[in-house]
Amino acid sequence: MNELDKSAVSYQVVLTKGDKLLARDLDKIIAATKAAIAKRPAAHPELIVTSSETKFGIDTLRAEIERIVSTSGMAG
Repeated sequence: MNELDKSAVSYQVVLTKGDKLLARDLDKIIAATKAAIAKRPAAHPELIVTSSETKFGIDTLRAEIERIVSTSGMAG
C-alpha cells in the first residue's frame, strides 16, 4: 500500500471471509480497517466485504470492478 500511495495509484480494500466472524467482530474489523485506510491518500474510503461460501458481497465486488473497468477505458 505504501508504494501505491507514493505512486498515487488508487486502490480499494476487500475483506474476504466475511462469513467467518461474528457480526460484532466483523464490525470492529471494518471500523479499524476504515480508520487505517483513512490515513492513506490513495485508498478508496469504502470497503467491500465478501464471502465466497455464502456469496455475500460478490455482486458488489463484481459491480465495482465493472464500474472501474468501464470508466477507465480498459474495457475492450
